[in-house]
Amino acid sequence: MKIRCGGVPEHFNYPWHIAIEQGFFAAEGIELEWTDYKGGTGAMCQDLRADVIDVATLLTEGAIADIANGNPSFIDRVYVESPLIWGIHTGAHSSHTNPNAAGPITYAISRMGSGSHLMALVDRMQRGLTLQDASWNLIQNLDGARVSLQKNESDYFLWEKNMTAPYVYNGELKRIGECPTPWPSVVITISNIAGDRIKNFEGMYRALAKAITFIQQLPDPAQTIADIYTIKIEDARDWYSRIFWGNNASLSRIDFDFITNALVEAGILTNKPTYTSICK
Repeated sequence: MKIRCGGVPEHFNYPWHIAIEQGFFAAEGIELEWTDYKGGTGAMCQDLRADVIDVATLLTEGAIADIANGNPSFIDRVYVESPLIWGIHTGAHSSHTNPNAAGPITYAISRMGSGSHLMALVDRMQRGLTLQDASWNLIQNLDGARVSLQKNESDYFLWEKNMTAPYVYNGELKRIGECPTPWPSVVITISNIAGDRIKNFEGMYRALAKAITFIQQLPDPAQTIADIYTIKIEDARDWYSRIFWGNNASLSRIDFDFITNALVEAGILTNKPTYTSICK
């Protein structure tokens, strides 16, 4: 059985690579094909819609928004229970120093409806800033954001803080604040076509559980993460101390209500979807 999966090339997706390397998927009779998506949630949602991939590890708020807007897919399980810590970044020579400051801000975002877009809105709401002062510059991915911020074409860029840390350390970017997701950060999302074709994904989840245990039993998991993803050991230890992969639970109705209310308030969704139209 072949399953085509996608996710961003970040450390929380390391279990998928371990499960491939250690043969955990193969032992379940699964040929797992993995694709890295530098473009993030928006790019993966496009490919779920186009039947390019079957399964994606998506930011929870992005998955809900895109399914509510017609993506023929469903949220199956929580993948990362812990919050994602988004750094708020500016260019090295930017005059911006305080994310609480009022006034117009142009955000670099990968795509409309992407995690970088949605979390910028969530951050503004949490800080009590008007959403009308936000404008958007589409930059595709982290590399595009680095160029945009350096040229002062954009003011802010929100992205997972450990993955941007190398560019903060080398002086290319500044991190002026943080925004944790106030809900489980990543969900496993499956296209309806794949759900009908494959039907049973339990073998995939068993392989992932074995991979997570394998990582936890490494002599120094944080050092391994630091080496593979080229981040400083202190950042890897900070991330690893906070990561909590899900235990195959469904997204709770409480978290679903919290997220969908925020999406409606932010204007991403016009109407609040029902739980059963998004989650299985």
